[in-house]
Amino acid sequence: MMSHKNRARWVVAAFAVMPLVLTSCYVKDQLLQPQNPGTVGDDAVGTAAAALALRVGAIGRIRNVVNGGDQRLWQESGHLADEYKDADFQPTRIDVDRRTITTNNGEFPYSVITQQRGYLRDAIEAMQKFAPDSLSLIGELYMGLGFIEMSLAENFCNGIPLGHTHAGEVTLGPGLTNAQVFDSAAIHLDSALTFVNAHLAKAPSDVGANFVKPAVLVMKARILIDQGKFAAAAQLVPVSAVPTAYQYLFTMSATNGGLEDNGHWNIQTSTARVTVSDSFDFIGSQQNIVKNALPFVSAKDPRVPVRGPTGTAEDGSTPMYINLVYTGRKDPMPMVSGLDARLIEAEAKLNADDIAGMMTILNGLRTSPQRLGAFAVPAMAALPTPANKEAAISLYFREKAFWVWGRGQRLSDLRRLMRQYGRPEDQVFPTGRFSYAGNELGSYGHDVNFPVPDPELPNPNFTGCIDRKP
Repeated sequence: MMSHKNRARWVVAAFAVMPLVLTSCYVKDQLLQPQNPGTVGDDAVGTAAAALALRVGAIGRIRNVVNGGDQRLWQESGHLADEYKDADFQPTRIDVDRRTITTNNGEFPYSVITQQRGYLRDAIEAMQKFAPDSLSLIGELYMGLGFIEMSLAENFCNGIPLGHTHAGEVTLGPGLTNAQVFDSAAIHLDSALTFVNAHLAKAPSDVGANFVKPAVLVMKARILIDQGKFAAAAQLVPVSAVPTAYQYLFTMSATNGGLEDNGHWNIQTSTARVTVSDSFDFIGSQQNIVKNALPFVSAKDPRVPVRGPTGTAEDGSTPMYINLVYTGRKDPMPMVSGLDARLIEAEAKLNADDIAGMMTILNGLRTSPQRLGAFAVPAMAALPTPANKEAAISLYFREKAFWVWGRGQRLSDLRRLMRQYGRPEDQVFPTGRFSYAGNELGSYGHDVNFPVPDPELPNPNFTGCIDRKP
């Protein structure tokens, strides 16, 4: 009789669009492979097969953080930071770009993100009950839960209500601080490691478990960085644990329409609603310097190549610059990359005042070809060592911004520059005169995160953001 463990692998392979693909580049294409679990009949409820089907569906839903239309967190958070510039006619997106977001703004996908936690929790419960020896598969689910909670804490205000649904009954939680949500995410990632390590203790060479573990380690290290525990973060992700070439990819279905399109392709190539941002724009015919914004277009950095200006955007005025990192409708995006691990190590060196060590890591990445999803980054010249700690901080976050462009980390890093490195808002976020479609619309606001929106107010334990601090 097939064991639950082996049967779990068979079910995932059967429901996925394509089976597990492993390459010498340490790519795991299966975890967030397009999932088409079909229908579980009434006679199958309460079985291992039903639990595995729930798991497949829950894993597929994690991609809703980054894909599914043009309003997903990785794109919107890059918009609130300095990765994208508004180029459409929607006042809600203009307010995100301008950093003046109200709680009735429906642009950012809060409910879509929080809903995924319920699917993951249901799948975890079903797997533990009906397929308890599928240890690494349960670990993957805990990893997804940790990823979603980490994403909430990195992007939203203090005051996130982590309610949940159990057996159809809703439990409404109070607003939690970002620190508390990070703690919850860390606990779930610890659970992921426990299950994956237990699987590896029984099957040390298991391919799937060995690919899940580096992703969990990087996410755990990211949370430690968010908590200011830099040395501990670096200790989790040495090259021996997370190779630089490792990638854990969001992949897209060819059969599920816009719900599974690459989010960056959707919001740029398909709809022309945002343009890649630069350190300047125009008010009328005059150039307008956007203080603190990185020159993602004009730097011509090979990590964020662009095409343009190509025609005009949806607003009929803004020149379109389209990223060439994710050019195809079904291009994969790295949920986790070995590049993230090296950047975590570099930041630990920075905080240990080992600037030379930081530069060794950063220049090691620059002087070797790298890969982001399907996009190949050519080798670049090394950079000189900065003269002092403040210059080193600026250089590190600039380098990281180009390596992680469009992958949901930039807004969190800008917040950390304020919270952990003591820099004031007007030295971190886009500041000054705000331009929309070539017209001046006052100045940038002061939002440094997204608010929890009004649809959460029926929760009697929630009264809104505790504060909007970084």
